Amino acid sequence: MANETATDTAFFHIECDEVLDISSVAEFHARCLGALKKKQNIMLNASQVDRADTAALQVLSAFIQDANTGKQIVQWEAPSEPLCQSAALLGLSDMLCLPTVMDSSH
Repeated sequence: MANETATDTAFFHIECDEVLDISSVAEFHARCLGALKKKQNIMLNASQVDRADTAALQVLSAFIQDANTGKQIVQWEAPSEPLCQSAALLGLSDMLCLPTVMDSSH
């Protein structure tokens, strides 16, 4: 689902896979919880995300809320357009701190 690295001392890095969906959301949730336990700021690299479903976006929303409660910063590194579009469709762009993009295909 995602690979974790701790190469940057200021941020705990999570690399998101191409698909964030219900089939892998439990593993992603576990990785997010692990990141919260590190008590570091978190960098999510979502540049490779081609598809994100509602379940994954709900987990991301809860994760960011938990991080904010714990005074941990969550930042996006190159969030993909499909991720931003999925978040916008569900009205989660602001909660996830993702840029709003317009789907020009409709």
